[in-house]
Amino acid sequence: MGLFSKKAGGTRAGLFVYGGVMQYVEISEAGRGVYRVEQCIDAPYDLGEVGGELFSTQKKIEENLRALKKAIGKKWAGKVYAGIQSKDVLLRTFELPQMTIEDAKNAFRYEFDKFFPIPVEDAVYDVTFIDRPRREDSAPGIIVDCIAAAVRSSTVENLMAAAQHVDIKLGGIEPSPVAMLRCLMGPTPPQGFNIYALAGVVSSIIVAAYRDNGIVYRNTTQSFATEDTSGRTIDNFTRDLQATVNFASTQMRGFSAEKIYIGGYGANQGDAISASVSEAVVCPISIVNPWKTWNIANPPAQQYGWEVALGLALRPNAEVR
Repeated sequence: MGLFSKKAGGTRAGLFVYGGVMQYVEISEAGRGVYRVEQCIDAPYDLGEVGGELFSTQKKIEENLRALKKAIGKKWAGKVYAGIQSKDVLLRTFELPQMTIEDAKNAFRYEFDKFFPIPVEDAVYDVTFIDRPRREDSAPGIIVDCIAAAVRSSTVENLMAAAQHVDIKLGGIEPSPVAMLRCLMGPTPPQGFNIYALAGVVSSIIVAAYRDNGIVYRNTTQSFATEDTSGRTIDNFTRDLQATVNFASTQMRGFSAEKIYIGGYGANQGDAISASVSEAVVCPISIVNPWKTWNIANPPAQQYGWEVALGLALRPNAEVR
């Protein structure tokens, strides 16, 4: 699984399944840094029995993907990048002695059970280096900072097999928080410390970042599926944001959020969210319209709520690992 490439041309798409919904965003590149939406579709995902898991069986995934292809009305994009919802993937940051990335991946296998509650034999994981301010007691060149993502291997295997059977050319699989972060950061990520938050339909995601590196990832239960006239959802979302800022200050030396970037379906209530958050966190707040941020023509009428699928479509090309 690629956690984190010269463009091959043609179209590419992001495929994200969460709850009972499939989202498919297909884009083409009209020029350097200029994109156009070719398809933007959401369709129901049949979970089967009540309480069924998204990717529990290859057969169920195939049935849903065939229905999605019918809704698309034409062939799949040249490359499709799939996302794993945040509740099914775990992200952890850690330190290792200075070594190459390949050595880090091999070494982490023996540290795996310290960070994740599933046996390493039942997991697919990836490790990459990240950039974050060094602690005062860390000597430069001695320690490297890393982030690892892990998911049950059956989830990835079922998804990859089903994709192959319905003729999807899978270009990569990625945790949804990473795709969301890419989308909200835009093509030129800001410097310094920032907070990125997805006010989601099913759940919400909050990431504390340094430059273009996510350091603290948090999945919350706040749902913006319906507008809450009591304001309780926004109040809880604000508290989660404030708690994440406070926690990030204990994890990153010198952390002080320069800006909070908010997207997701809840951004339709952007004014109310901004007003609430500004009372809890003293820094500027930006409601992100990713279609404008990425200079993408022909966006959907409902412009908020596609951030993960769009972030996947915008992923630099990489082979499936």
